[in-house]
Amino acid sequence: MLWELLKGILLGTFTGLTPGIHVNTIGSLQPGRNLELFSMGITHTFLDAVPSAFFGVPDEGTALSVLPAHGMVMEGRGMEVVKISLWASALSVWFSILLTPFYLLIAPHYFSGAGRALVLFLAVILILTAGKKAHLAAFIFFLSGVLGCTVFSFSLRNPYYLLFTGLFGVPVILTSGSKIPGPGDGSIKYPAHRFIIISLFGTLAGMLASLVPSFTPSQAALFFSPFSRDRRAFLIGVFSTNTSNFVFSFVNYAATGRIRNGVVANMNPVSIRGLPVYALVAFTVSLMVLLYGERVANIFVGALSKVPYRAVNAGVLAFILTLAVVFDGLLGLLVFMAASLVGMLPQRLGVRRTTCMGVLMMPIIMGV
Repeated sequence: MLWELLKGILLGTFTGLTPGIHVNTIGSLQPGRNLELFSMGITHTFLDAVPSAFFGVPDEGTALSVLPAHGMVMEGRGMEVVKISLWASALSVWFSILLTPFYLLIAPHYFSGAGRALVLFLAVILILTAGKKAHLAAFIFFLSGVLGCTVFSFSLRNPYYLLFTGLFGVPVILTSGSKIPGPGDGSIKYPAHRFIIISLFGTLAGMLASLVPSFTPSQAALFFSPFSRDRRAFLIGVFSTNTSNFVFSFVNYAATGRIRNGVVANMNPVSIRGLPVYALVAFTVSLMVLLYGERVANIFVGALSKVPYRAVNAGVLAFILTLAVVFDGLLGLLVFMAASLVGMLPQRLGVRRTTCMGVLMMPIIMGV
């Protein structure tokens, strides 16, 4: 049991810190090893902010954090982003454990119409809060939605990687500066009591996302987008949502057998009676990653600072392009390029890049 836990933490650290290597890909190589997969999934959510912030390479859980996190990196606050991710994720694990009994009561009663109505409501709010540029936000939402509906009609191995890296990652990589500042001292410039409250709301958003099929943590984190003017508050919400979504997706699987997460899809059936053991594992993993996460990130960032940043960006871009071809061939490359072109439009039109979440929201609304 201990070896499985430690191996899961090691694998989660690898997938979390390595740009373009998705945790679902590694999970598919470890089928049926529930404890290992569970530990890996949780660890990944603590550390996947690093490639998002420093390289601009997101996954479906961290897509919306790319721009504010990368902005803080370029201001010399990179280690603060890492610490926000670590503490927001840890708080989310602890809140999720406390909320699990309540979740077990509501999960069996979910019905698809409720999820579709929720996504439609969120889409309307997302567009209307663009103010005078609501028509441009609607255009980007529609365009990305058409892209999503089209792409999900194909049988692709990694459609989320192609879409999210193209929409949210490539524009950041292409517009990054030539030099990365120092990582900073890592102190979090945000009041502790507000940090805890926002993390709780993020945990609740992740819980909600785990009920709705194809509703990713980034979509749930959109609840914070119209109402948060502070980058740190937004990041706390996104990172908390990402972690709690994984935990509650696992609990949902135990309670109903529904699969809402790619890592969970590789697990054997789980009994509700076994959940206390997994709660203890989640608690232990959270403490362990808190202990070593910042130190590992410091080593990672230190190595990164010794390489010319333009060369790093060029290497990352070549790597993620190669992965697109490896995963899904020339069709994958075409999807990647289309997503990248759509992803560059929000900055040119002066609207929030969050409107690109139409790529997932419209397929849910349309029932694709």
